Amino acid sequence: MTRHAASVRWGLLVTVAALLALAPAAEAKIPIPINTGNEVFEVGPLPDTLKAMNKSLASWKLGYLCDRFGIIGADVWTWNCKLVAYDGTKGYSDLPDAIRGPLEKEYPMSKAQRGAWNHYGIVVLVMVVVGLGALKSAA
Repeated sequence: MTRHAASVRWGLLVTVAALLALAPAAEAKIPIPINTGNEVFEVGPLPDTLKAMNKSLASWKLGYLCDRFGIIGADVWTWNCKLVAYDGTKGYSDLPDAIRGPLEKEYPMSKAQRGAWNHYGIVVLVMVVVGLGALKSAA
């Protein structure tokens, strides 16, 4: 390699490094909270027959334990839902199949008590993103 070619490469390398160092900072991105894990959605009271079987379940309720994926508290997708007994906070207990089957007919997932934001928030978020995109392209 000639001395001229080596100095051209070094000059090019220094120029690229200087441009990278002087480049304006990228716009800061807003972090978006992603929600994953389990959540229980209440569907009704625990039947008296179950309460009678175990007195410690007196204040418990029926709910659907679901795996979920959400954005900013709005569920995008819930799956793998099963009816459980739960204590109103984070504790739950699986129900025997013989008991769970008839209860699922009486208390379907469609009766689950989900907040409006949890249930419909993703639609609102999509509409906001589309609206902002339209405003940005119109400007």
